[in-house]
Amino acid sequence: MSTSFLEMNYSNENFKEIVCEDESLKERSFFNCAFSTCRFDKTDFTGAEFSDCSFEHCEFSLPHLVNTSLKGVTFKNCKLVGVDFSRCSPSFLRLSFEDCLIDTCHFSYLKLKSTPFLNCVIRETRFLESVLEEADFEKSDLENTLFHQCDLKKASFLHAKNYSIDPATNNLKGAYFSLPEAVSLLMRLGIELK
Repeated sequence: MSTSFLEMNYSNENFKEIVCEDESLKERSFFNCAFSTCRFDKTDFTGAEFSDCSFEHCEFSLPHLVNTSLKGVTFKNCKLVGVDFSRCSPSFLRLSFEDCLIDTCHFSYLKLKSTPFLNCVIRETRFLESVLEEADFEKSDLENTLFHQCDLKKASFLHAKNYSIDPATNNLKGAYFSLPEAVSLLMRLGIELK
């Protein structure tokens, strides 16, 4: 049992500088709560629900998100390592990321339409068969991040860098890109510019 969260339901609360390591927050419910400078290492969020919650300057390392509900959850200036969002409950999933480090995470098979990933460093992360229509990756660094069979219609990659997106295996209709980074799309098609 978690020593930090003994109750099952929380509403309109602010949590600061809490450290949860190998603890269980199973089935906990958080509504309109704010988390600041908290750390969650291998925390078990199985079946937990977060609605209209914000995380700022928080760290997540290898949490368990089986059937975790994330409705209107924002991450700002957070560090997320090894987070498998694909195991979350897909119902009403709504996320927002700004100025975050997203490292070795998994967003596959999710509907993430219009999700902002603004000014983030997104490394070694997988988007497989993800619906990312109108998602916003503006100013993000996408080094070694994989997009495969994704719906990226009208997604924005303006001023993003280090992405490698194969136009043959992803739907890029109406997506936005900036030069010179957009040249990488041609390279994936075997086209050389001179």
